[in-house]
Amino acid sequence: MDAPPLNEEELNQIYNWIDGIPLSRPKKNITRDFADGCMLAEVISHYCPKLVEVHNYSQAHSVTQKLYNWNTLNQRVLKKMGFQISKNDIDCIINAVPDAVERVLKVCQIKLDKYLDDQKKKKDQQQYIENAQMMQNGNKLQLGNANNPYQYAEFLNPKEVSQMLFQRDTTINELRATIEILELKIKKMDQLVKLKDSKIQSLINKLSQAGLS
Repeated sequence: MDAPPLNEEELNQIYNWIDGIPLSRPKKNITRDFADGCMLAEVISHYCPKLVEVHNYSQAHSVTQKLYNWNTLNQRVLKKMGFQISKNDIDCIINAVPDAVERVLKVCQIKLDKYLDDQKKKKDQQQYIENAQMMQNGNKLQLGNANNPYQYAEFLNPKEVSQMLFQRDTTINELRATIEILELKIKKMDQLVKLKDSKIQSLINKLSQAGLS
């Protein structure tokens, strides 16, 4: 499928985007600069250096070499990003058709953003899996951090979290009951001490009255 046409605002956004990327050749005429595919390889390499081997793309003036560069980009790079440039768009770029490069660059920009976002999500997911495995192996399980008591709960399934919360609540209730019993015992002991003090004082008074103190 060919890349869709762009309005003036979208064209300016593409120019600004390309101007912000350091490239090996001075930017003079975008139609000629990107005709052989080398500059697009550098753009992608700027964001995903492991995805592109820039040395595989050589500057070209012949149609044959330009086609080789674009086909290589399609098969080795863009395909991994989830799309490919149509043969018609490649022909238009090689033949310097106005706005052809800009249209393709816009598609590349969108696909590149999506690819980077997907890679970040995969990396985060892998990190979560590794952390969960580490916790399951008993290396690290900290559900009681003072600042964030549930900081690792995201690595557990809902059933495990529910069980842990139930156990926590059960333990808290048991401790509360124990505290209440102890408080009652302390109160009774205080009453017994006061009663003994009262009896002792009464005996002292009787002894005093009998002249024995």
